Amino acid sequence: MKKFIFILTAIALCLFSSSVYAANYYTDGNTITISGVPNNGRLIIASYDRNGRLSGCNIYEPENGTIDDVTDTVTGSGGKIKAFLWDMTNLSPIEMNKIDTRPTPPEPEKTKTLVAYFSWTNHTEEIANHITEITGADKYEIVPKEPYGPENSTYYDPNTRAYQEQYSDTARPEIDGTVSNMEQYDIVFVGYPIWYGKAPKIIYTFLEKYNFDGKTIIPFCTSGSSGISTSELQCLTPNANWLSGKRFNIGESKDSVAAWVDGLGLDFGNSEEVENMALINGGTFQMGSPAGEAERDADETLHSVTVDSFYMDETEITQSEYRAVMGGNPSENVGDNLPVENVTWYDAIEYCNKRSLAEGLTPCYTVSDNTVTWDKSANGYRLPTEAEWEYAARANTDTPFNFGSYVEDTQANCYNAYGYNNDASGSWVNGYLSHTVAVDSYDANSYGLYNMHGNVGEWVWDWYSAYSGDAANPTGAEEGHYKVVRGGGWNDFPKHIRSAYRSAFPADVPLYSIGIRLVRNAAAGNGSVKSVNTAKPNEKANKTLIAYFSQTGNTDGLAKIIKDVSGADIFRIERATPYSATSNSQILYAEALTEQRENAIPDLRIYLEDAGLNIDDYDTILLGYCNWWASVPAPVRSFLTHYDMSGKTIIPFCSMGGGRFGQTISAVAKLCPDSALKEGLDVTYSSYNRDEITAWLKASGVMK
Repeated sequence: MKKFIFILTAIALCLFSSSVYAANYYTDGNTITISGVPNNGRLIIASYDRNGRLSGCNIYEPENGTIDDVTDTVTGSGGKIKAFLWDMTNLSPIEMNKIDTRPTPPEPEKTKTLVAYFSWTNHTEEIANHITEITGADKYEIVPKEPYGPENSTYYDPNTRAYQEQYSDTARPEIDGTVSNMEQYDIVFVGYPIWYGKAPKIIYTFLEKYNFDGKTIIPFCTSGSSGISTSELQCLTPNANWLSGKRFNIGESKDSVAAWVDGLGLDFGNSEEVENMALINGGTFQMGSPAGEAERDADETLHSVTVDSFYMDETEITQSEYRAVMGGNPSENVGDNLPVENVTWYDAIEYCNKRSLAEGLTPCYTVSDNTVTWDKSANGYRLPTEAEWEYAARANTDTPFNFGSYVEDTQANCYNAYGYNNDASGSWVNGYLSHTVAVDSYDANSYGLYNMHGNVGEWVWDWYSAYSGDAANPTGAEEGHYKVVRGGGWNDFPKHIRSAYRSAFPADVPLYSIGIRLVRNAAAGNGSVKSVNTAKPNEKANKTLIAYFSQTGNTDGLAKIIKDVSGADIFRIERATPYSATSNSQILYAEALTEQRENAIPDLRIYLEDAGLNIDDYDTILLGYCNWWASVPAPVRSFLTHYDMSGKTIIPFCSMGGGRFGQTISAVAKLCPDSALKEGLDVTYSSYNRDEITAWLKASGVMK
């Protein structure tokens, strides 16, 4: 009844009072939203019966200056409805101006976090640095105005300053410097070493110096044995929200600190929210594969690597995203939500810079001839390092794939027909789509990243080279011939999509199974890194040799057409001991796979010298083979390792049954690391097209 009388009074006063306030309102006919409402403002929705008598009302209070999405109805109406905005302080109406668009509600203020610490022997500082990197918090070192001398390391010496302070109730050592704008922080980590069973008295000074009312305080300490006790500290800040603290051992790992921080379950608010990118918190992991992992390669040496935090695209770059920035779409499998593919490493670099500029960010890369320089302090888009990629792909797993030790068709898009670590029977045990799928297909890993295994391989920053051992934020060699591609594609076998598998491809050659996934810094880095391409492919071939292996006749037919069109010299690579079958069969599959797994180098029936040819006479090699198990047959490996291919241009061609080039180009690059590869030609079995072959030879510089 009192509320009803108040409403009558308020409405009556509307006729005689005015307010200093004004607000804007928007209505779509069903709801009303009002912005610019003062804290003392109230929205009154009043209903009247058919006789004009007040029959009911609702009152709404503002939140952050807005009264949002109020339905213009009152229970028991039946007549007209009117809305009043009322100034409760001055008992006067607030003017409401109608606007045509819904006002944008103010964004809530983000949580801010500070890591404040006192460290004497650097152990606490190390933990503080870990917390800062993990949370993205600001950092403040509590520094005594009068430094503690080395004599304070003598434990239980009553003559030392540390001893005297710790056993004095009133000691408050003075702090040198202040926290700028302490009121902005909602969460404060407070770190210190344990001195004589408790926090150093300079921590007492710090807690008494600032107002911690309403703030969350999280203590942490370093100690070899003593536990953490904060009862005395909590008495200094009775209106703060203290969480349970953590004692860390000397030299505690960043992973251990991260596990504790994650377990707090708090939003620390200092990390920028980047649309469609996942924040990957840094840490240390084992990069590479263990010796017992099935179908591993020798270049996957297991070693310890630490990476800082970064943001990574949740999905591969789509064709619509690429087209919006670059103006075109080079992909063979076309679809807006399919991953862009058929792009070179340099295309990816250009896309990073153009997209950064389009979004008002600082580009990461400067390109000059064959050198790309990465400004590590820039906040724009960039390619992940090889270490960042594997760290994100693994997502705290150590199995071959982040989803386990086998690939089901429901988990990744790859040439899965024969399965992982198969028995070489040649029987299909799983499926093969033979094309790309939408970038958000299959389940994401625990970091929220889709298709880290399969769909398209992904360019990374690094040149392909041997790992250099344990490292922090490695960026690979400064120069090289082939760039690393990670993750494997739709036409790669399960072994090639493992977390540890490394592909090597020429930076300037596109492929239908290679795409892009970008990252951004979570915090600005320091310095710059260069990437120098030392590969020098021939623009025009001076003298060309066709060297090829053929088992069932398909590659032989293709090689002979190339010989007929180009007039180049030709040499057939043959195994000294022939394979057991001349056609596809279980026996042939088993022999080929066994050789591949053993990295076998079988003897050849004849070598170039036996045919009156000299490898030194040729600057260009047209290398032909059949695609076996997504790699090159062992006799091709024998040929490439027998001769020095340094400085030569290799142009591959292959016959296949649906896997296109697979990982054969990468296999050649790894076997001939100082060569240069050009774009190849693949055909399905014996489906030769003479015009296509001629165009390819001309584009390769073999023919005019």
